[in-house]
Amino acid sequence: MRIYNAARCFLAALLFPQACVICGAWVINPQFSPLCRACRDTLETHDCPTCYYCGLGLPGSLSEEHSTCSLCRSGPRSFDWARSTGPYEGQLRDVIRKYKFDGFQRLAYPLADRLVEAYSAKRDEFEATCIVPVPLHPKRRRERGFDQTLALSRVLGSRLRLPVIPVVRRVRHTLPQFGLDRMERKKNVEKAFQILDPPRISGARLLLVDDVMTTGATVDEICSLLREATQVREIMVLTVARVQLFRDGF
Repeated sequence: MRIYNAARCFLAALLFPQACVICGAWVINPQFSPLCRACRDTLETHDCPTCYYCGLGLPGSLSEEHSTCSLCRSGPRSFDWARSTGPYEGQLRDVIRKYKFDGFQRLAYPLADRLVEAYSAKRDEFEATCIVPVPLHPKRRRERGFDQTLALSRVLGSRLRLPVIPVVRRVRHTLPQFGLDRMERKKNVEKAFQILDPPRISGARLLLVDDVMTTGATVDEICSLLREATQVREIMVLTVARVQLFRDGF
């Protein structure tokens, strides 16, 4: 049956090829993902040392002086680690935006593959037992037609053979975080989330998955609630991209 399904998917890919969202070349793959291998392999990755805790890029003299960023040195974070697959810029940013806003939902597959790589690099220190997605508010989910982080988490869960447990609910519609400074971001997400059925993740080592991380205000708020409501052991935040704050005026 498995061989039959694989053959059927390959045949369907041949009959219905996709155009790469970056270069426009025809793409044939069993996931019907509109991203060719050449473009996927050239998506941005971190080209500088990163903060040990939150994964923020530390360019130039910052990386020589400290192994942690100023945000993490200013006070404890509510998560144990955060990692991303690359900076939120260039073609990686374009692919994420096409995935979120332009209806290319099949991009979840190559993006999830990048998440697997980022998680695997930390696996000697952290072994997850479940995945928790950062949720969209129902209003925004209706606007986009899907919850991009939940879809991404499900593909990641199938890759890692981990259960996806959506125990976080967004109970308040918030302004987009884009354009807000650090304190405005923190205030914007206060009391915006609720933890459902805490016993389901008691004792878990969980991956909290989102698409983009900037200052970490959203994931900090969620992780604080998770630690208050449950007995989680460790939390690793895993995102597709990270905004490079020191380049962008933060």
